[in-house]
Amino acid sequence: MTAASGTAGASPVRERLLDAAHDVIESTGWSTVTMAGIAEAAGVSRQTVYNEFGTKHGLAEQLALRELDRFLGVVRQRMADADDLVEGIRAACEGALEMGQQSVLVRTVVGSLPGEQDTDLLQILTTESGEIVEAAVMVVRQSIDELFPATPLTSDELEVAVESVVRLVLSALTRPSKSPADAAADIAWIVGLALRGAAAAD
Repeated sequence: MTAASGTAGASPVRERLLDAAHDVIESTGWSTVTMAGIAEAAGVSRQTVYNEFGTKHGLAEQLALRELDRFLGVVRQRMADADDLVEGIRAACEGALEMGQQSVLVRTVVGSLPGEQDTDLLQILTTESGEIVEAAVMVVRQSIDELFPATPLTSDELEVAVESVVRLVLSALTRPSKSPADAAADIAWIVGLALRGAAAAD
């Protein structure tokens, strides 16, 4: 899966197929998704589904990328509405985690939808999450550079901090143990410590 293979500008047929898969997951779980079933629901041939996604795993990847676009839209907006970087991180994390509670894909991963907890989707959000992390880091970093350019962190330090935040959010999404507000506050606290430590070292 690559960031370039995201769903931005996706064809109407692909969007219809992704919508059909989303509806099946929400009603009966990922385990019931089949390429033939998606084709029937979308009113296309099974070969069309294979041409678009290749495999069921490829379909899962594209569903994850489309969901990522939605999450990153929330992240950008929450950061833009904040007065400072720490508050921006807190608000963005809380928004993403709140969205995760409603996300069909995330709820499938954590086992709160019909059917078993799905390993295909879990892998995409955990062990195969490199491209998701990369895309999220890029968006968060761009937002910081545009909105809060004056930080005591070096460029390399900021990159490490942003990646750490993204990975903490992914962990909280797939293995939730606190409310979105509490988890976001914890992550923001860590960022605040890093910023204060860097400022004190200058």
